[in-house]
Amino acid sequence: MNRETTRIDLPPARMIHPRRPSRWLWVLLILVALVIGTGAGLIVGIKRSEEAKTVERETTVRNRRVAEKVAEARIAVADGDWFRARRIFEEVKELDPENADALASLPLIDRRLDEARGSVNVVTRPEGAKVTIDGVGEFTSPALITRLPFGEHRLEISKDGFEPVVQTVSVQSEEPISLNSITLSRSAGQLEVVSEPKAEFKIIKKAENDQKELVKVGSTPVKIEKLDPGEYQVLLEVEGWPEYSENVRVENNRNTSVSAVFAKGGLKITSDPIGAEVWIQAKEANDAAKKVGSTPINLSDLPVGKHRIELRYEDWNPIVRTVDVVDGVTEDLDFSWERALVAFESDPPGAAVFAAGKRIGNGVEVTPFRAELPEGDFVFNAQHEKLGAVQQSKRIESGDGTNVVNFEFAYGSVNLTSEPSGATVLSNGVPIGRTPLNLPVVPPGAYSWTLKKEQYRDGSVSGTINAGGKMNFNTALIYDPAPATSRSFKNGIGQQLSWVGVLGGWVAAHETTQAEFERVTGNNPSYFKKPDHPVESVTWYDAVKFCEALTVLERGLGNIPEGYRYRLPTDSEWSKFVGNQKLDAAISSLFDRKKSTAAVGTLAPNEYGLYDVRGNVWEWVSDWYSQTIVTRVRQEGSTPVMEWVGTDRKVLRGGGWTRSSQYDLAIANRMGARPSSDDRYDVGFRVVLMKD
Repeated sequence: MNRETTRIDLPPARMIHPRRPSRWLWVLLILVALVIGTGAGLIVGIKRSEEAKTVERETTVRNRRVAEKVAEARIAVADGDWFRARRIFEEVKELDPENADALASLPLIDRRLDEARGSVNVVTRPEGAKVTIDGVGEFTSPALITRLPFGEHRLEISKDGFEPVVQTVSVQSEEPISLNSITLSRSAGQLEVVSEPKAEFKIIKKAENDQKELVKVGSTPVKIEKLDPGEYQVLLEVEGWPEYSENVRVENNRNTSVSAVFAKGGLKITSDPIGAEVWIQAKEANDAAKKVGSTPINLSDLPVGKHRIELRYEDWNPIVRTVDVVDGVTEDLDFSWERALVAFESDPPGAAVFAAGKRIGNGVEVTPFRAELPEGDFVFNAQHEKLGAVQQSKRIESGDGTNVVNFEFAYGSVNLTSEPSGATVLSNGVPIGRTPLNLPVVPPGAYSWTLKKEQYRDGSVSGTINAGGKMNFNTALIYDPAPATSRSFKNGIGQQLSWVGVLGGWVAAHETTQAEFERVTGNNPSYFKKPDHPVESVTWYDAVKFCEALTVLERGLGNIPEGYRYRLPTDSEWSKFVGNQKLDAAISSLFDRKKSTAAVGTLAPNEYGLYDVRGNVWEWVSDWYSQTIVTRVRQEGSTPVMEWVGTDRKVLRGGGWTRSSQYDLAIANRMGARPSSDDRYDVGFRVVLMKD
């Protein structure tokens, strides 16, 4: 059909009469159109806003992740972990292809990785293994292999007698890699050793430069399953036989064997006197003679061949004979010595006698004694524990008579006495007895002795002792009133001083009484005036002056050991001599109210014999209230007064009769008071006698 000429006939038009819409319809249509338009616009706007927010959110997340990755990469760079840093910067680049940090850092990291080198420290058990690492060279363990490029490296370890080890090591940083637990497994062969009869064996490995190593010892038969390949010497020994030796080579995963047969005969040996030691040495062997027993003896398992038989009896000349042992035959041998009786004497008696280095007389007898010896020439040595040794040569003849050997020692004697008697005598500082002391045997020479007795001054005597001489010494000892250390005593004013070993000095058994204080100083500052009560209301300075005056007084009377003086105790000394004193033995108001001090020694003492170390009156000590005192108070479980540190306060210990709380009376508690305080009727002191 021709498009241009085609015509379409439509049906005839119908007459339509238009209907005029109403006004409200138009309004409704317009309102709907507005709603539709507004809604569509809102939807489009909301959609576009959401898309913008999503993009912004994704960008923020990506930027934050990039920042975190960059920070992480920088930490890896600071730690020298270049591989980790490179990986993280690659991740940054994927997130942000234009990231400046990644673009700048990656080329530098690649260059650093190309130049970086690591190291490996190889330690093997045993040491001395050959270590080969690809592309680097050979080393000997323990080995530190340096300048290794980053990456994988093949490590080969080998040592003679051990299985080789191949290991891969990955060098990823410049930090040294430690391979310190490589234990090599031995390669091994087998060795079997048998003998007839049963033998003791030694297996010795031969090494270069004639070095030898003992590998194993034991008894046949034996099969050693795992043995390092190499050259070995196998030694077999049966008592009395020459040593058997054989060299073998042990190879990896192969069996090697050694076998030996020992032929044997016998000897039956007797002697007169019996009990002689029997020593045998095979003539063909290089070994020394071996003791096999004492006569009578039956030796049934001896190796065939010539043997040197030696019989030894005490210090007699030995009997030697060479015999031929025949296979399956037992030969009888009898030995005897010509003997004589010898009497050994000495002046003074009590000497031990030796011949050829051996002691005569059953090893215990001293002159005078008798012994049976074989005929012959002897050189005898007599040794006296105080006089040394003398020597004498003598020929001993057998027969009916008795041979006599007499030794003369050079010596003198000393008699020591003292007035009074009972003094300890010391020679070179060593106590040797008490007077009167008789020393009957003294070697010639110059001597000096010291005499000591408690409460007396030391005495000394000296002189030269000649051989055959006798000296008498008598010493009058001078009485010394000074007390002896380690013993308690009463001083010149009647104070009881108790020795306290942990301090190395004396501590007054009681707090200083009013009577004692007044006797030394001439006054009594106490509020409660009673002679047997502790002095109180006394200043620290008055207590120190009392100690000084007492020292002068006692030295004048000779009652103080040299180098000692009276003083106040230190805080640490007080803490020691308070001991285990309990509060039930303390004068205090803890259990019932007290009205004043009490007489000293009213209650029981502590373990050192000291009374009232807790309670009655506070006791001055020499220390200031310092930081050191604070530390001690805390360590001992009490509470210090920090305001007293650095002030002019002296320390008081022990609590007083006025105290009613366990805190005030605690051993660890310290009171602080000015040393000039004189208004405290609960403060006194106790003296100690110590070395300057």
